[in-house]
Amino acid sequence: MACILETGTGQMPGAPADGLAIDHIGIVVQDLAAEVAAWRAAGFRVSDPEPLMGRSGEGQAVPLGQSSAHVVFENGYVELSSPVPGSGNHLEPYLAKGEGVRILVLAAADAPAARAALLRDWPGVPDVREASREVVLADAARRARFSWFPLPFDVVPGVLSAVVQHHSRDIVLHPSLCTHPNGLRRMDCIVATGTAGELRRPGVAAGEPDAPRLALLAGDRALAITALRLSRPGGETVLLRIA
Repeated sequence: MACILETGTGQMPGAPADGLAIDHIGIVVQDLAAEVAAWRAAGFRVSDPEPLMGRSGEGQAVPLGQSSAHVVFENGYVELSSPVPGSGNHLEPYLAKGEGVRILVLAAADAPAARAALLRDWPGVPDVREASREVVLADAARRARFSWFPLPFDVVPGVLSAVVQHHSRDIVLHPSLCTHPNGLRRMDCIVATGTAGELRRPGVAAGEPDAPRLALLAGDRALAITALRLSRPGGETVLLRIA
C-alpha cells in the first residue's frame, strides 16, 4: 500500500451534511511493519503494532488473531491491521481479495441498543462482542475497552462494516497521540466510491457530532475508499490518497 499526500489547489471532495459519521477506517495489509513505515515516512505518528485482544466467557483476555497499529486524529483514527495467517480472524477473507481499506466502522453511544434496532431489518446481525487494546501514552500504557459488532456483508458490500461503542474514548483519542510531524490533526471526511444506500444509521455519532463524515461519490455497488481529507490547524486541507 502507499499513502500519497496531495496539497494542490484543486477542488477536494466535500462531506455532505447528512453523510454517515465514521468512527474509524481500517487498512488491511500483509506486511504490517512495512505499512507502518510508509505512514511514518509520510509524516504521521503511528503507534507500534499490538495484538488485539478479546475476552473469553470467563472474562480472560484472549488473542483475536490480529495485530494493529493506529494513526490517531482529534476526531477519529485510521487502523492499520494484519491478520495472523490461519487464525480464522474475520479479516482473512478481506485480505484474500487484496490489500486496501477493508474496514468501515460507525460510532454508537450504546452498541446493544444499536444492534437491537438493526435486528428489525437484518435478523442475522451478530451479537455484541467485547474487546480491548493497549494504548501507549507518554506517562503509561493504558487499556482501552470497547463493545462492537459486525454488520452483515450485504449492508456495505466490499468492506467489513461494523458498529462500535467506546468505553475509553479519552484514551483512544488522547491529545498526545494527535500530534503528527506533518501538522495534520483532523479527519474531515472519508472519500469513497460506490454505495452505502443499504446502511441504516443505528444511533451513529450519537454524542459525537465532530466525527468525520463519509463523502460518497458515484460508483458501483461495492464500496471502495480511496482517500481521506485531512486538515491542519487554521483550516489548510490536504488530500491523502490511499493506493
